[in-house]
Amino acid sequence: MNAPDWITLDEGETVEWSGGPVVASALPQLLAAGVVLVASVALPLVTGLPWVVAVPGALLAAVVAVAGLYPVYATAFLVTSRAVYAKRGRRARRVTTLELGRVQDVSYRRSAVGNALGYGTVTVEIAGGGDLSLTDVADARRAADLVGRLARGGDDSIPGSVEEWRAVRDELRGIRTALEARR
Repeated sequence: MNAPDWITLDEGETVEWSGGPVVASALPQLLAAGVVLVASVALPLVTGLPWVVAVPGALLAAVVAVAGLYPVYATAFLVTSRAVYAKRGRRARRVTTLELGRVQDVSYRRSAVGNALGYGTVTVEIAGGGDLSLTDVADARRAADLVGRLARGGDDSIPGSVEEWRAVRDELRGIRTALEARR
């Protein structure tokens, strides 16, 4: 996968995932725009008023539709082997970067509409605040799992052997026994 033109990758950094908000996330605004447009066109038909009264409603419908679609086309997300990037805006771009080594937690959630239409929001939490949300992405679970795996270094195994963990358990039991004897 190639890096988009809005980011420059370090040597050895590879693109693992890229995406952005899905068009379906704008569906509520598009439906509202459709209702406003139908109502503004129906007004002169029903009342006999001149067609010019439909213009403000049509303009409002256009503004609502553009406001719903703009974030879909002006936002992009990128996960690389070293960081998570979020770009917002077309002309005045703002790129947020979170290094994977600073990631403390990754979660995802889906609204009722998002669950029905197959999109959700991935939240990447880092030490010291400045969390990043990848909003309205398709298959949010997969994206969250990928970011989490990369942040952990790709190793999902538990460190140490069974014997080492048994030794830790025995040591903790000994400490507990000593503390209870002091009471």
